[in-house]
Parts: sequence; C-alpha cells; structure tokens
Amino acid sequence: MVASSLITPSPACNILLDLSSRSGQRPLVAVVVSLYNYADCILETLETVALQTLEGIQLVVVDDASTDLGAARVEGWLVEHQDCFCSVRLLQHQHNGGLAAARNTGFAATTTAWVWVQDADNPLAPRALEQSHRLAQCVDDQVAVVHPLLLTVPPMASPQVFQGEGRPWQQSIFAASNAVDAMALIRRSAWQEVGGYVHIPGGWEDYDFWCSLIDAGWSGVQCPQPLGCYSVHQDSMTAVTALPNVRGLEHLLKERHPWLTCVGGTTGTR
Repeated sequence: MVASSLITPSPACNILLDLSSRSGQRPLVAVVVSLYNYADCILETLETVALQTLEGIQLVVVDDASTDLGAARVEGWLVEHQDCFCSVRLLQHQHNGGLAAARNTGFAATTTAWVWVQDADNPLAPRALEQSHRLAQCVDDQVAVVHPLLLTVPPMASPQVFQGEGRPWQQSIFAASNAVDAMALIRRSAWQEVGGYVHIPGGWEDYDFWCSLIDAGWSGVQCPQPLGCYSVHQDSMTAVTALPNVRGLEHLLKERHPWLTCVGGTTGTR
C-alpha cells in the first residue's frame, strides 16, 4: 500500500436517533463513541459517560454497520438516559467504513470546540471530562489534545498505569512509538484543519492522526491522572488488526511522516 493512494471512506449515514434535552443547555464538550460489534460492552461504557461530573455533554454514537445488536441496545439506552446529556445522536453507516470513517462521522456531527474520543470498550472515571475540559481552558491556542493517563485492564490481572507514564507530548517520543491512546480531548478545529482521520489499512489510524497534528504544528498536554481504562483483550482493534501487520504499518506511516523512526524498532499502539 502506497501512502499517497490512501482513501478514507465516507459511508452514507442513517440517523437512528436525534434528541435534545428539554433544558436547552449549551453543550461544553462532545463525546464521540465509535461502535462496531461491541454489543456486549457498549452499555457499560455509556454508563460511565452518563456518570460524568461535567454538565453539558453532547453525546454522539456512530455505529459502523455492526452485525450484532449493538445499535439497537444503544438506541434503547439513549432514550432512557437522554436527560443526562444536552443532546444525543445515534448515527449508523449504511456500510462498514472502518475506524477513521466512524471517528470522522462523529466529529462532523458535533458542535462543540472540544471533542472527547471514546472507544466502545473502555470505561471512563467520573471526573474524566471535567478535569480534561478544565485543563483545556488553560492551554494556549496551539494545543490540540488533552490526554489523560489510563489504566490498563488485562484479563485476570490488576490494572496498571498505561500510556504516557508522565511524559509530556513530544515529537521525539512519537517518532519511536505511539505514546497516547485514542481516548483524549481534541480541539475540533485541529481535527478539521488536518482533514480528520485517515483510513490506514490494518490499523494505527489514531497514531497517524497524532502525527498529522504534529506535522501541522499542533501540540498536546497530559492530564497527569488516570481518568479511564484501556481494556486489553483478544478482540480489541490492536489485537485483530495492527499487531499482525506491524512491519507494513511501520513503513506506511514512515512514508506519511518521514520523521518517524519506528521502522525496525519500537512500534506504536492502536
């Protein structure tokens, strides 16, 4: 695969649900959840979004043409919990477009300056959005990402601190590997400036997105507290796509971002 030939799908989308709160409150932060065949855990994740201490959340769930009952379960849950949010939207691709397409559809449906990217299988701590949004109000105009520490949750093991380990956002760190998980608060205008997420066959769309932000002069800051969990399991995106294709992904990303040094060395995640 040649980097210049990459095409990000833009599937047609059905609006399954679009509800606004009766309070008329203006949203402060949007949460975009991409969903593909995670019917067994999506509601648990959404419960952690509903329990956020930050008021003023716009929730957008994008079902990427799942083949399970995830979309139906989410629709019922959103109707029941709509008063927890300023607005809720459930969108469904008419055909599967991949992770980048789902993230882009979600971003395009938001109206806030900052957007939290949420994976369907990873729960949040109750103050995740409040603390991240508070930090976002203090950063300079070139900061595009506020990223927290996360706890890994391996099967049958105790949680461990993951991603970043206290290191600041630095291009030199990203050159060797991906130091930031997908779950982060992102400035919407930065997403728009770089053209959104790009479909990377085999995975690593999020790593590529961080590199594109760096290429465009954007930076990020770390919220130095564990504010969510990263679930490690055999069905995760990393396990089923990226890991079996590491060498090809390294070469593809290095072609797109020549400053990367990960080819033949440490690899990125997600």
